[in-house]
Amino acid sequence: MLGKPPRIVVFTGAGLSRESGFAPFDPAAMPPGVTLEDIVTQDGFARDPAKVQAFYNRRRRELLERVTPNPAHDALAVLSLTNKGEILLVTRNIDDLHERAGSNPVLHTHGELLKARCTICTRVSDRLDDITPDSACPICGNIGHLRPHIVWVGEEPQHIPLIFEALAQCRTFAAIGAGSGDMVKSFLVEARRARAETIELDPEAVPGWVKRLIAG
Repeated sequence: MLGKPPRIVVFTGAGLSRESGFAPFDPAAMPPGVTLEDIVTQDGFARDPAKVQAFYNRRRRELLERVTPNPAHDALAVLSLTNKGEILLVTRNIDDLHERAGSNPVLHTHGELLKARCTICTRVSDRLDDITPDSACPICGNIGHLRPHIVWVGEEPQHIPLIFEALAQCRTFAAIGAGSGDMVKSFLVEARRARAETIELDPEAVPGWVKRLIAG
């Protein structure tokens, strides 16, 4: 899917989106009566789909109307454009800020807020407006069976075999604003097994790091 193996694999997490003021799962920003368990699990969706849809509809509008890429997104887009075909950008984030900044390709491990998945045909489609009980799948036409294209807790993250294939052959792996969870730890282990240089950074450090990678 990616052509030649990428020289650099970059993995970004919530810290990067937070720099743009977008933290959809921050407990402090949850609407009244909504907990994290309510909106990131299959049980929560089955128990109260209207509550879950309302949460993601709100976050979708917020992303489209009030959030823009920050300098870290822009710097990574520069890296992608100046090293065409040699960069793979992987993100846990569900926003489209990398794409808006110009990065390509981008693999989202935990789904995308601006997409919907049909529970009948299982196909994924673009979604820029609210999902309601009257929303029809644009692919199969069934009404009332769309869900946010978000990886629920317990579901398999996306693109994992492809990511590990890239890590096994890369020369540099960087984790930016990705925290210290199991996923970033496993990516670091695989990159080090491939004897790649590994870097862990805060978002504000990105522009200088990009210049160094481009020069190298």
